[in-house]
Amino acid sequence: MIDVTATQGTAQGTPPRQQAVEPAQAPATRRGRLALLGPGLVLAAASVGAGDMVTSLAGASGYGMALLWAILIGVVLKFVLTEAVGRLYMATGQTVIASLRSVGRWLPPAFFLFVLVIGLLYGAALSSVASLALSTLFPALPARPLGIAIALASAALVYVGRYALFERVMSVFILVKFLGMVVLAVAMLATVDDLPGLVATMRPRLPEGDVVTVLALIGGVGGTAGIASYSYWVREKRWQHRSWLPVMRADSAVSYAVTFLFVLCTTIVGTGLLYGTGNTISGNDGLAALADPLGADLGSAARVLFLLTFFFVTLSALVGGFNALCYLLADSLRTMRGIPETDAEPHMAQNSRPFRAFVLYCAAASIAVTFMGKPVALVLTYAAFGSLILPLLSGALLVLLNRRGIEPLYRNKIMSNVLLSGAFLLFGVLAVVQVKETF
Repeated sequence: MIDVTATQGTAQGTPPRQQAVEPAQAPATRRGRLALLGPGLVLAAASVGAGDMVTSLAGASGYGMALLWAILIGVVLKFVLTEAVGRLYMATGQTVIASLRSVGRWLPPAFFLFVLVIGLLYGAALSSVASLALSTLFPALPARPLGIAIALASAALVYVGRYALFERVMSVFILVKFLGMVVLAVAMLATVDDLPGLVATMRPRLPEGDVVTVLALIGGVGGTAGIASYSYWVREKRWQHRSWLPVMRADSAVSYAVTFLFVLCTTIVGTGLLYGTGNTISGNDGLAALADPLGADLGSAARVLFLLTFFFVTLSALVGGFNALCYLLADSLRTMRGIPETDAEPHMAQNSRPFRAFVLYCAAASIAVTFMGKPVALVLTYAAFGSLILPLLSGALLVLLNRRGIEPLYRNKIMSNVLLSGAFLLFGVLAVVQVKETF
């Protein structure tokens, strides 16, 4: 038996399948297992961004908290996808990209192309949003140089950091932004003029003629590339023995519990500020503009806290997104070259040349697109490609985790198949809507 503490420091060594040893078992106690959670917090920090805030605030402005049921559906479906991604790795020892090759040899190149397009725009978009929060808080700071500095600092953290450091940094990010939004929600509940009226908006409803808003809420909570990257973070933790399966499920459940609570707090703030006023949120500029009425209602400290929370929400999504994108790019390239899992480490680890080269690619693209502005063609291509990832992933997981070669412990059960099928249909409809709107 291997000592667990000797196998969990994933900043060193190689994955267990490259060692002639048996994978370590999970701790027997619940406290010991909870102490090892981490990839789920990384996913929550990377996936909850300014887009989630905009979507939930926009929904709250029109419907109060009546659409929380749609957000809950989105959280459940994305939890099912994430759990399946982690379970696939534990069943096969292969990353999700390598496994997809057995479904279709075109899938790894498709993912590679998808992530290349995302990498072109991702850093510039998120760094500009993060700089918007800081420049609103400190008007003397120039927005464009600040955005470039944020993108470079985020890329540098991913470039030099090992997974253990990365996980600690992301855990701090999720703690800061979660506490910030909780404090704002509690302050809103304590000071709102009509608390019973605010609570009454929680009654579920289906907006007539506005199904697109419901679909956007369902699809907009949580990430896309982050879900596909969850297997890399599980791999770094070396969760391979069957005893780690409950730990992985608890880890992904914690991720989406935190995500739902964050969006719930954001919805409370949006309902207290915007519901019934006729005002709404339109894009990130509107999100930054919300700081002033929030400060007028709750005081200048609330304004500062909101802008800092807004900044850390975007910064954590930027750092986590860079890490996720570079893993997907390096692994897609490795898979297309036919390099097996046993020799994968030099080709996809965080200190490997391909991974770091793709970090530099994301950083350079951030600078270039920031100076160019946001070309419409890139934005449209990004939106179209981004909408395809979740139906593609859910469909592939339905195939991969129902094969006879998968050990029964890891194979899909009836509920998993039902929910993954629902995710495939729902996110497929969303993809059709997005592509139709784009072109």
